[in-house]
Amino acid sequence: MGAGYHASPVFRSRRSLTPDPHPRMRALRDAFQRAESIGPVRPAVVGLVAGLLASYAADGLLAPFLVTPFRQLVDAAVFVAVMAPLWLLVQPSGVRRAHDVMTWLNGWETERWQDELGRRLTALPRANPAIVDGLPDTMGLRPLRVELLAATGRLDEAHERLALLPADTPWQRFERAALAEWVAWWSDEPGDRGEMRRAADTIEDPERRLAARAMVAAAEARRAATSGGDAVGPLSAVRDDLGDRPRRYAFGYTAGVLLMVTLMGLVASATITIASGFTR
Repeated sequence: MGAGYHASPVFRSRRSLTPDPHPRMRALRDAFQRAESIGPVRPAVVGLVAGLLASYAADGLLAPFLVTPFRQLVDAAVFVAVMAPLWLLVQPSGVRRAHDVMTWLNGWETERWQDELGRRLTALPRANPAIVDGLPDTMGLRPLRVELLAATGRLDEAHERLALLPADTPWQRFERAALAEWVAWWSDEPGDRGEMRRAADTIEDPERRLAARAMVAAAEARRAATSGGDAVGPLSAVRDDLGDRPRRYAFGYTAGVLLMVTLMGLVASATITIASGFTR
């Protein structure tokens, strides 16, 4: 019950190859992009321009001393060394904090569903909601089925399945409230985040209670994303409570940035070499 959001830029680029089943799946991601932009300019563009300029300057300085392909490798390294840190540093702190919360929540949920399914997942199941019909019909996976039914637009089925979920424990009561809000969001209905908050306060297990608080924040952010409000604030407010937990899942995000920037650096160095051939 996160927010239809994925932190890794590499994962976002892979997702672009298969269109989202519904624009709402992109709502929070798009809201983050708006929040981190400087007018129409995103941090990645700032880093790209700075990286290109630094790489071009390095190429000019090294031309008398280094030959191809060594100079191009240095150009690419300079591009990465400038663009990657600048990309991350220019990003507003509130957006970075919100990213941390969603990175942790997505990782926590992915591990939960991996345990239920008994196999490794490369991403949250909601990244491919069509898998709903292939899910085993076990008690542990019934909440996931409700979530995916709503995400695929099968709202009547989602409501029917939701009504059958147990509510015997504090966590089960929270999960029912969270899924009711999720289905309401997909149905464009008001929902009840207050019930989620009240149920979250009764959970005794500290990790599940923390996950529940993050899910409440994600629900608030999701609503804000589709209504033009502040989608970053609710998530950013939870960041300090997580402590070092997001670091467990941060490698994928950081590695994604570095991989993407490295590939861009190799392309940039080849482009600079071709351009330099015409100007020198």
